[in-house]
Amino acid sequence: MYQTYLRFSDVSYTYPGSNQQAVNSVSLNLDSGWTAFAGANGCGKTTLLKLATGLLTPDTGSIVSCGITTYCPQRTDYSPEYLDEFLIDWSSESIRLRDILKIGDDWGERWDTLSYGERRRLQIAAAIWTRPSVLALDEPFNHLDTDGRSLLIRAMREYHGCGLLVSHDRNAMDSLCTSCALFFPEGIQLYRAGYTSAMRAESEKQENLAGKRKRAGVKYTQLKRDARKKMIQARTVQARLSGKRISFKDICKYNYDGPSQYTSRVQNAGRRSREATARADRAKEHMESIKYRKTYGTGVELSGGISTRHCLLDMQPGEIRIGKTVLLYPRLGIRPEERIALTGGNGTGKTTLLNHLRSELKCPPEKLLWIPQEITAHQCSGVLQDVKKLSREDLGQIMTIVRRLGSDPERLLSSEVPSPGESRKLLLALGLSKTPWLVIMDEPTNHMDLPSVECLEEALSDYTGALVLVSHDREFLGHTTSVQWNIWDGKLRLSPKL
Repeated sequence: MYQTYLRFSDVSYTYPGSNQQAVNSVSLNLDSGWTAFAGANGCGKTTLLKLATGLLTPDTGSIVSCGITTYCPQRTDYSPEYLDEFLIDWSSESIRLRDILKIGDDWGERWDTLSYGERRRLQIAAAIWTRPSVLALDEPFNHLDTDGRSLLIRAMREYHGCGLLVSHDRNAMDSLCTSCALFFPEGIQLYRAGYTSAMRAESEKQENLAGKRKRAGVKYTQLKRDARKKMIQARTVQARLSGKRISFKDICKYNYDGPSQYTSRVQNAGRRSREATARADRAKEHMESIKYRKTYGTGVELSGGISTRHCLLDMQPGEIRIGKTVLLYPRLGIRPEERIALTGGNGTGKTTLLNHLRSELKCPPEKLLWIPQEITAHQCSGVLQDVKKLSREDLGQIMTIVRRLGSDPERLLSSEVPSPGESRKLLLALGLSKTPWLVIMDEPTNHMDLPSVECLEEALSDYTGALVLVSHDREFLGHTTSVQWNIWDGKLRLSPKL
């Protein structure tokens, strides 16, 4: 592929009806290769991807690129635009792409029955097939199991255009990306490095600025004290001179010489006071010119209660249909303090099993916190409207949790439709008020930014109630669960430890 590029020049954008800019004065120069976009949920990453690919038009500034631009969204609600054309293209390039991502010949016909992970692979395959000069992938690793993730990384390596990647998968960002744009409230900082190196460089930069600010503050304090000392000395000289019946004001106004020794002392003291004050003012300006990013406390507590019931689930052995296959499961139970990881490849029936056992739960609805794998745009908007209707006190508590999960409450409340990651935070914040007996989360790290994932992991580790998690993140499950339900070869197998 020929050399590709993407240029943002002082780009700003505000969503209709919002009183806050989603993107403010962004200037970026990107070329061939993958660039990671990293930052908190709601900071404008998805907006920038849509601007880059022409789905949104900037209010001010300009965006220049070459060739076709393609955006691949976070959601998998609808089949991709060029799906049929891609699946009937039997060129060697298309066949290779389908082979790399292991796309089934019948996947286009059964989109509605595909797992979210299978939909994701097909969605991205169709996007790559368009051969865009700019390819924007929004959380492409959501829903993918370990094998699916490896397949996708292989396909992404073979793309040679200007790639934009929004992801919470730090390993993928490190292995694929040669540049990283870090999003902060005050702007975007671009580093020619992977995510980890960029974060390290940014951290060192902020520590250096904080040190400079501190040293400048010490110097300003010293000069301010010296200026005050010089001012007191000047006033003392003036007071002594007043005792001689020579007015300091008259000396200044009428250039009255008076006794030369007194005049000289007053003038010198005044000059030293003015010079000291000027030095202090310059030191203050220098100190205030040194800006650095302050960090605020994060982390939430998942307050749960232990059920007074002997068990929260007691389901007899059975089977459920997963597409054209059948999943067999043994007798299943959930004890009040049990911590379960439900694992298995894409399409094996994890979400279907969760939905099946929901009707068998012995847990009151008000004591159940259930966060699904995918939240539709309509549901995202609905949960935000529900939150806005809360009392002032309850809204404050919810927004405190949202802030401690790394999102800006003011920006969130001013939006029409929150991002999927912000919607998950709202659902989690609302659920915290229930002191639940049982928490069930299907792919809890999907759409969540990295600081939020760490906060959630810590909260779930300390949670005292029953827990069921579906995730492909082995490290996350290792820190939060102790029992494994694994689906393999059409059967659900239970093991005491993950």
